[in-house]
Amino acid sequence: MGNLKRRIAILISLLFGSLVFGVMTKYLDSVPYFGDIFTRLGIWVFIGTLIAAYSKTPIRAGIHTMIFFLGMLIGYYVYSAMLFGVFSTSYILYWGIIALVSPFLAAIVWFAKNNSRSAFILPALPMGLMLSISVGMGIFYVYLNYITELIMYCVLCLIFYKEPKQMTLIIFLSILLTFIIKQSPLSWYTAF
Repeated sequence: MGNLKRRIAILISLLFGSLVFGVMTKYLDSVPYFGDIFTRLGIWVFIGTLIAAYSKTPIRAGIHTMIFFLGMLIGYYVYSAMLFGVFSTSYILYWGIIALVSPFLAAIVWFAKNNSRSAFILPALPMGLMLSISVGMGIFYVYLNYITELIMYCVLCLIFYKEPKQMTLIIFLSILLTFIIKQSPLSWYTAF
């Protein structure tokens, strides 16, 4: 029974913290550097990856990630609506769908970090997404869009690192995935 109370306390703390984080994120919209970072997808991929990778089980990874994103979303949009009278239905639907899908993505991240067989393929998914945000890429060119997302990509390399051979394969797959994303209609996510 004590373990259940502890888990509930952790979930409530996570929800409260994510509500505060959502309000803080909206507040930081007016601060030049931070406003830019927190409006891009990269920071949310990074935070979600951290939460999922360091959860104890894949189920907890999914629950923790979804609670974080829902709380953050509620805090952000309630603060916006109350103080500024701003409520964007399209954005809340977009981010709400991401929050509802996040448990499945979190399970993938958890297995990427904690399963030795999956560690040779699955880390390429969040890493490829992060790299696709940080660089522009075509058949004959590569250029840097955002240095902060490139730094986050490097941190993800450290998080998912198991051995040199594994990381070499993951980096190659993440570059390949980035190229595929950049050449496909999937690059719509950069508009958000």
